[in-house]
Amino acid sequence: MKTTSKLYKIGAFLALLLGSAYLTSCEKSLDEEAKTFINPDDFFSNETQCIQAVNGVYETLYDIYSSPDYWRMVDLGTDVAYSKDVNSSVQNYEYGSGNTGTGNLWLNAFAGIKNSNLVISRVSKAPIDGAIKDRVIGEAKFLRALYYFNLSNTFGAVPLWTDEIVIESISSLERSSLEDVRKQIVKDLSEAEGVLPLSYPGSDVGRVTKGAAQTLLAKVYLYAKDWKNAKATAEKVVNSGTYSLMPDYSQLFDVNTGFKNNQESIFEVQYLREPTSNKNTRTHSMISYYIPQRDAGKSTYAGVDFGKLVVDGWSVFLPTAKLVTMFEAGDKRKDIVLGYGFKDQKFTAFPKPGYPWFGSKFWDLNAKGQASGKDLYVLRYADVLLMLSEAENELGNISGSLKWMNMIRERAGLPALATSTTKAEITEKIFTERAIEFVGEFQRRFDLNRWGKLVEAAKSVAVDNPIGAAKVRPYHQYYPISQDEIIKNPNLKQNDGY
Repeated sequence: MKTTSKLYKIGAFLALLLGSAYLTSCEKSLDEEAKTFINPDDFFSNETQCIQAVNGVYETLYDIYSSPDYWRMVDLGTDVAYSKDVNSSVQNYEYGSGNTGTGNLWLNAFAGIKNSNLVISRVSKAPIDGAIKDRVIGEAKFLRALYYFNLSNTFGAVPLWTDEIVIESISSLERSSLEDVRKQIVKDLSEAEGVLPLSYPGSDVGRVTKGAAQTLLAKVYLYAKDWKNAKATAEKVVNSGTYSLMPDYSQLFDVNTGFKNNQESIFEVQYLREPTSNKNTRTHSMISYYIPQRDAGKSTYAGVDFGKLVVDGWSVFLPTAKLVTMFEAGDKRKDIVLGYGFKDQKFTAFPKPGYPWFGSKFWDLNAKGQASGKDLYVLRYADVLLMLSEAENELGNISGSLKWMNMIRERAGLPALATSTTKAEITEKIFTERAIEFVGEFQRRFDLNRWGKLVEAAKSVAVDNPIGAAKVRPYHQYYPISQDEIIKNPNLKQNDGY
């Protein structure tokens, strides 16, 4: 399916529009030709301008999901991945208020929230068609909810504001409780769900949809252990008939099979690289972190020729021994998640004797240098099914839980779990299924935190991460707030332990 071209080049416009309002650090996204700012009071007068404005709110997706700092903070220090960088502060649980381990997530997410607030405020008063107005506001509310979802999972309680206010007011806000932040996320997603379409035609593919709002809402309920609402909301996604599992797990990640915005994808960050012309429109560098190490002075990777592929292979992220053992015999996902070779060639070098690299799930054979145009999933249908399995299990409906779980297992080539499987056994299966299915998809640390299993998981991989296993503590559930932010806003209180 064709992906949208409207969401690739959006940074310069939003910087021009929002810079004069109250954006504090948007210079990085300005085009060289941009010389002046656009006053918001002179904008939002027609549908085109309103759509351009909400396009700009998507920009924060790239600031967050394209960042190696974000990839580190959601997978390193868990039971699925470790870094060959033995000095990684995230992996070693050696971060603090001076080096938070979260990069610019705080700044980027709040910039996205502020931009969302502006768009919602101005578009609500714009003289445009009601249906377009509702949709644009719905898009902005979903994105605001997603940015708050990331912030609250990372830091816990965070400042909460939904109005178009000046920077002086923002810089004195106190942290709102996690409960209040989640209430606002639920409100935004519930309202977005009511106005967003099920799908988009042509060049608008890639925008947030009703299904995206429902899926994220189900996830928020799940995190809050509101099992009934998690189940009811996830069932809406299933009953819409809009989504289905891809027949083969490998198809989700193969850039040569037209995987972008496929039938399983509910929301993904859109990237674009044209290999024939070598044009990089919007790219990220994930392949360089996950592909096997490039052999010195050669065009091979761990002794294997990938053909025309020429990328900087650093192999920073590696699968833990624990992840390798999670796969059952016959699991078709194993050779996609883990890398033992390429086509008919076997790797001749490995991170450790007998242990693999990460596999083709993370590769992009059309990449060059550090530039990959491979889309990154935020929400997909497999997650809906596993959320339903978890909610049903917690509600005591074993048969219902097994129904959804076995759909995932069937695609993986695994036998269905027996009807005699207990609640506790299903819970353990959910822990491992989510690890295998979503490794590298920005989920593991957040999952472990909501289950209260981060410390246990980190200690279980001492063979790969001995420093982190020794230093992890319960307070590491949340990352610290940067001391710079606390200096700027003394009303912010630091997380416990830092």
